[in-house]
Amino acid sequence: KALKQGRKSHRESVHQGKYPYLQALDDILEDSMVAGRVDLGIIDIPMEKIAGTKTAGRTNSFSSDFMPLLDENSEFALKWRKLCEAHLGDEGIREPIFCYEYLGRFYVQEGNKRVSVLKHFGASCIPGYVIRIMPNYIPTIEIQCYYEFVRYYPLTKLYQLIFTQPGSFPKLQAALGYEADHTWTDEER
Repeated sequence: KALKQGRKSHRESVHQGKYPYLQALDDILEDSMVAGRVDLGIIDIPMEKIAGTKTAGRTNSFSSDFMPLLDENSEFALKWRKLCEAHLGDEGIREPIFCYEYLGRFYVQEGNKRVSVLKHFGASCIPGYVIRIMPNYIPTIEIQCYYEFVRYYPLTKLYQLIFTQPGSFPKLQAALGYEADHTWTDEER
């Protein structure tokens, strides 16, 4: 079922003139664009924020929505099915993936099949060890908003809150009746 979904997604992307595979962070990011790296440790990554893979080596194995594309008799498919069995069994998929975050999107280095299986079954998040790649600061709205997000992320721990206008986080804190440096509780989150 996942293979059919992946092939359908691939066909639709090609038909619409879109790139039909996963984005590779290495293809869109140059060293000159990086201000630094920050180790975030293990966090719960929202599945809708996973944009692709770190390197181009795995891009052709998945459609742009992380569904498998390789033949159902391949070694890849065998491993994918084993992960399905683990997910549906008593054990579950517990090993965190390893990925990079850039501008609020995640790119998987290790664990692409785990992401694929959990996306197929509709999981909302996946645990992952994350390295944040900080972009060089340039005075664009996108970068200003991202830097503001980075400043407020330790308070909210939410990747769902990335705004499109600078100054939105302080306004949200004030609208909720919180001090500017208020750290959100699990219930508030």
